[in-house]
Amino acid sequence: MTTPPAALPSVFEILKPAVGPSSSHTLGPMLAAQTFLKKAAQPAAAMGAGARIRVTLYGSLALTGRGHLTNAAIAAGLAGFGPRDLSGTSLAEIRERVRSAGRIQRDDVEFLFDPDRDIVFDGETRDLPHPNTMTFSLVDGDGTVHLTETYYSIGGGRLAGGAFGALVARNEERGRISASSILAKCAREKMDLTEYVYRAEATAWGRTRTDVDAYLDEMWSLMRQAVERGLRAHGTLPGHLRLERRARDLYARFLEQLPHFHVLSPEASLASIYAIAVAEENAGGGAVVTAPTCGSCGVVPACLRVVQEKMDLHHDEIRGALLVAGLIGAIAAANASISGAEVGCQGEIGVASAMAAGAVCYLLGGSGEDQLDRAAESALEHYLGLTCDPVDGLVQIPCIERNAAGAVSALNAASLAMISGKSDRVSFDAVVDAMRRTGLDLDRRYKETALGGLATTPGIDA
Repeated sequence: MTTPPAALPSVFEILKPAVGPSSSHTLGPMLAAQTFLKKAAQPAAAMGAGARIRVTLYGSLALTGRGHLTNAAIAAGLAGFGPRDLSGTSLAEIRERVRSAGRIQRDDVEFLFDPDRDIVFDGETRDLPHPNTMTFSLVDGDGTVHLTETYYSIGGGRLAGGAFGALVARNEERGRISASSILAKCAREKMDLTEYVYRAEATAWGRTRTDVDAYLDEMWSLMRQAVERGLRAHGTLPGHLRLERRARDLYARFLEQLPHFHVLSPEASLASIYAIAVAEENAGGGAVVTAPTCGSCGVVPACLRVVQEKMDLHHDEIRGALLVAGLIGAIAAANASISGAEVGCQGEIGVASAMAAGAVCYLLGGSGEDQLDRAAESALEHYLGLTCDPVDGLVQIPCIERNAAGAVSALNAASLAMISGKSDRVSFDAVVDAMRRTGLDLDRRYKETALGGLATTPGIDA
């Protein structure tokens, strides 16, 4: 079912299964590869032997794609793997299999494809429609192009272009649905915010409440599993940085020192550790849930787990929190961006912190502009201008610790919103628009290109 005009992205688009390390650079290209392969099957069959797939990556995809495993994700997508299909194997292993074979067999159609030869990293082309642009082509032995499709990875694994619709359509809808209008509708109709999301999912996507609940239960299960795996894992993360995993040791020391906590609350430290655990799983190419992206996937599950443990909450209550978080992320995605390559890390960690703050505030009994809106606004406001400057193009430094900071900021924003008593002078809609304008002003070097900021600090990648 297609989305009606001006509809927000579905909660299913904001919270969805993913494989790390990046939703825009890993998950998006993987899904684009799957989509292109289906479209190329018929013309490739008509071509006979010699049908080859070639891919060109532009902008941020080209500049940080190797560190984000974009080439491996494309190989996996062409080989038929999706984010739910990687249990027991890794993107790197699939890439090696495809490289060794030099071809991909899908049903009765064979495609020639070598990731080293057939994926081109073009970091020089400018004036792109979107900084995460990629082109897939089907060519014959003479180099004649029989099919070409251009896709844009617009954040959180969401795609535009090709079968996903024009990129401009997203921008034309900006501002037509706002947090203030949704909250006003809920107040007018005496409707809980979660009920609004249930109705929106039914109207726009034909999903029943049972469908939505089952999906949310799956997402919460995946989030909890990522926390648990991250707390048990040890060793170094992939890549030249050789960064040591530390969530397991942090958790062990936290439990030892728990009786001595006096200044900082144990919950704040736990949230940091949980967020690091999930972020390390993501950096290692593990299974996570976009919230709203892979790079910021630790914030929401960390906060919700801490609050669930503290308040002994039932999973029904967590469903409601996830609906609120998903709605906040959808508003940011529709009216600004959740792509680090488009607006910097304010669109990733900033939006994730806003999502978590709103979700926690909801669990604490908050509602309306005085509390929910204020919590989300306060969390995002303090991340305006945050750069996306991954060292060595990896989602490790500073990304992992930023997840921890985003989680603690979210808990603080929710707490302040609950005790403030009045609506804020700045609305969530206003800060989302400020994020959009700030993102436009940010220099390209600070938007997931690894050309500025921490990514160019001497000696940091040694």
